[in-house]
Order: sequence, then structure tokens, then C-alpha cells
Amino acid sequence: MASSTPLDTPHPSSPSSGISTPNVTKPSDPSNLPSAASIAAAHHASPPPLSSSRRRGWLAHMRDDISLTHADWPLLVSCLVSGLCDSVAFNATGTFASMQTGNTIFLALGAASLPPNQPLLWLRALVSISSFWAGCLFFSRAFKTHHPRPLQKLTLALSFALQGILILAAAALSQTAAVPAFAQARLPPTLDAAAEHARLARENDAVTLAPLALLAFGFGGQIVASRVLGFTEVPTNVLTSLYCDLLSDPGLAKGVGRNEKRDRRVVAIVMMLGGGVVGGWMQRTGAGMSGALWLAAGIKMGLAGAWLGWKSREMVVEEGKGDV
Repeated sequence: MASSTPLDTPHPSSPSSGISTPNVTKPSDPSNLPSAASIAAAHHASPPPLSSSRRRGWLAHMRDDISLTHADWPLLVSCLVSGLCDSVAFNATGTFASMQTGNTIFLALGAASLPPNQPLLWLRALVSISSFWAGCLFFSRAFKTHHPRPLQKLTLALSFALQGILILAAAALSQTAAVPAFAQARLPPTLDAAAEHARLARENDAVTLAPLALLAFGFGGQIVASRVLGFTEVPTNVLTSLYCDLLSDPGLAKGVGRNEKRDRRVVAIVMMLGGGVVGGWMQRTGAGMSGALWLAAGIKMGLAGAWLGWKSREMVVEEGKGDV
């Protein structure tokens, strides 16, 4: 009896089966394997996709939120800027550009026409307070309304850059002697009657209000930045509450590095005191008030640049979950 091929397994070469069989390549046949040259060509023709971090442009990185690791350092340096600028503002106007508690008392004393021989001290204090308020209002709204993610690198950089520009403007007015009260240098430790009279005349000049308002407006933005970053223990321009918080801290006696808030408060006090000392001695030299202001502006602009290069906040992705 002649043998026949089963219908469910037709021979691939049988034309009478009526069923086409796909041409299956046997993996064991070396002649059918791709050559090394074809593998290399395919590799160069379609390189593997870049990671998302490498595909992202510079602007995308600038929109990252900053890592809060060491983000208190720019605020501590800002305390130095406060000391520099307030040393100038006080010697030029008898008021402060950063610390508004003293200005509030000066404003109150003005109601009784005090201190003696200071008929417009209250006005300078009011201008400083009002400008500071305006700065707080402007920077807080800019952070929260126009930038729903206030910790973005670009947002912080723009904020500090604007603060620096305001100090630069005040420094320019000082350097050009457009505001005589802010153009002083080589200040003596004592004044005779004629020199005191000239000093009061400079202070009462209306143009003195311009650099004072610029500085106070910028310091409103500085304290807003400390709130946005979450380091409320470093207000950058207030020492009264800082002294209280430091001395009432139950961990005051802990070693260095074991109480971060205590450490920040101590450094903030030292930085502001140091800024005032440096600013005072610069005004005793030929650098004068303008030199102290240029230094403060340079520091502030440097901080703005530092935010652009700050480390981005890491996004932790877990399996089955989104970014944390």
C-alpha cells in the first residue's frame, strides 16, 4: 500500500496539498543569521534614545524646582547684604532700609517732633516702611500668582536679580553723587558743629528718599524669599525675634550640626553683624558708601546666578506610582 502524507501536516514541497506553509527560518542555520556588518550598520542608523535628562533643554532645567539641600546658604549670605546696606542707609539718612522696627519708632517720634533737629526723620522712616511694604506685596504676588511653583530656579534667580538691580541703582546714585547724602566717603568718627549742620542738610534733601526707597523695596523681596524657601528662622533682616528664638531654643547647647535651626540663627547674626562692620569700615575709607553698595549689589547678583546652577530637586519614581 502506498503511503500518504497526513492532511494536518502537509509536506512543504507538496504542490497537491493546496495549503501554503510559511517560510520558517531555522535559527540553527548559520547562513540565515545577520552578519556583524549589518548589526553595526543598524546600530549607527538608529541610535538608542537619549535619556529624558539629556533631551531636556537649558530652559527646561531652569524650570526645575531647586533642591532644598543647603538652600539656606543664599539667605545667610543675604544677611550680610542687609548689614552692608543698612550701615549705608543709617549713615546717609538716619533710618534703615532693611530693619523696619527702628523706622516704626522713628515714625512714632515724629508725631512729637522728635528727635531734636530732625524735622524730616519721620518722613524718611515712612518712605522706607512704605517701600518695604510695597516690596513685600510685589514679590509675594509675583511668587504666588505668576509663578505657581515658586521654588523654580528661574523664579528665584529673577527675584534675586531684581533685588540686585535695585541695589545697583542705589549704588549708581551714590557713585555719581546725584544724592549727596549717599555719596559720602572717609567719614570721621566725630563732627564739629559746621559738619553736623552740613550732614543734617544732606539728610533733609528730598533726593535722599530715592535710594532709600529702592533699597527698602528690594529688602521686602528678600524677606519674602526666606518665607518661600521655608527657612523662617532666617528672616534676613530682623534680629529681635531671632535673638528670642535662639535663646529660647531648648536645644541651644547641642553640638554644632545637631540643631540646624540654632546653627542658622547664629550664622545669620554673625553675617548681619559682619556686613555692618565691613560697610562701616568701607565708609571710613575712600571706597565710601558707593563701594559698600557696589559690593552688596555684586553679592546679590552672584546669588541670582547661583540659583540658575542650583541642583534640581530629585524626582523619585516608584513602580506603579507617579513622581513623588
